[in-house]
Amino acid sequence: MSTLSSVSSVVTDPIRWFLLHGPLRLLPDSMLGDENDVGRLFLRPPEKGDPYRAILTKIGADAGVHDSAAGLVVTGYEESEEILRSNDWSADQPVALPPTAGFYRWLTQRSVPIALDAPALVFMDPPEHTRLRKLVFPMFTHRAVTGSIDVITKHTETVLAELDGRDTIDLVADFARKIPIRVISDFLGIPDLGDDMLDSLGGHGAKLLDVGITFPEYRRGMTEARKFTAFVADCKKDPDQLQDGFLKDCVRMHLADELTFGEMLTLVGFVFAAGFETTVSFIANSIVTVLEHGLGTEVLADGRLTDPWFEELLRYDSPIQLTHRTARVETKIGDRVVAPGTGALIWVGAINYDTRAYPNPGRLDVANVATRTSMSFSTGVHRCLGASLAKVQGQVAVGSFLSAYPNARLLPGRQWRDSIVLHGHIRAPLALTS
Repeated sequence: MSTLSSVSSVVTDPIRWFLLHGPLRLLPDSMLGDENDVGRLFLRPPEKGDPYRAILTKIGADAGVHDSAAGLVVTGYEESEEILRSNDWSADQPVALPPTAGFYRWLTQRSVPIALDAPALVFMDPPEHTRLRKLVFPMFTHRAVTGSIDVITKHTETVLAELDGRDTIDLVADFARKIPIRVISDFLGIPDLGDDMLDSLGGHGAKLLDVGITFPEYRRGMTEARKFTAFVADCKKDPDQLQDGFLKDCVRMHLADELTFGEMLTLVGFVFAAGFETTVSFIANSIVTVLEHGLGTEVLADGRLTDPWFEELLRYDSPIQLTHRTARVETKIGDRVVAPGTGALIWVGAINYDTRAYPNPGRLDVANVATRTSMSFSTGVHRCLGASLAKVQGQVAVGSFLSAYPNARLLPGRQWRDSIVLHGHIRAPLALTS
């Protein structure tokens, strides 16, 4: 990092953090309503794990649109689907209190692009969103993802072999994190960059996708994002030396003036950070849930997690908990009239527990997803671009682990990620033998 950019970051990082995260971080709980306020329960949950699931189950029984001290909070499946599919609502707005959000946008638009700090694809509206998605969509087709199954299986088998002879492991560090990082490295075409650097970018950089984070978390995330930004900038100098993959394709499009440098960073950084951390969480959450319920290999077919069980586990413990929209014009949600500029927090975790959408959402049962999938991959034009790749990784990794260790046992000491947007374990001790 140059001296100038270092000085600049010392000045701008505290400002950026305050504009985007400060209002939510500094607000006392009392200003978010009483302890039963839906917005407060969402933004300041008392505890993860089973207590959090109890909250989701309770809110799911009264799903819909709630007025909250934090603004509108959407917990209903039909209401969220209506918003996410409507052109009346914009994704092009950071999750922050309105006055600071506008200034944050002004500041970032006039700054040097930084991976994960540039506007992400999920926070863009058409036509920009449509143009970028169309450019990269061929890399995520069913055919392209199907061709990666052998690679995913190879990485999974390698990681499982590393567990041979061990009695206990940390499911997250020793298994769930290792597979996605190797898969996404191959997908991007940067396997030689090193697991440690990519793991640090995923772990710390992904915090920039969260809301209400501390300043030290923001500063560490920005440090990792700047390192990755410098790496991507170097890749432009000699793209022919890059391995085939998503990064090389994006560099070529940038050099052909199809993508700006900021847009290239947006795509590469977000695909890595979002795709990596959410897949890690799905793998760990799913294995823990299956073991908790004593289901063992019942959820498998041919050594892989079945489609119905993939959907149900995704619904039951969604790795993504939040998305956000802002009304462009006066519009309606059901019978409710919403003024232009109104923000809506879409609580994905609670939507997946809507009793109007699922027969028995508090219970782990594939009957819940017999007629509709979860909202975890979103819907409409912003449906997750990497959903197919994440699904294959999850099915292979979870299925292979349960096949290899059907008698694995949960041990004390599980820890959950301290996050509003991302939901998953950061530590999950297991005994591999009964």
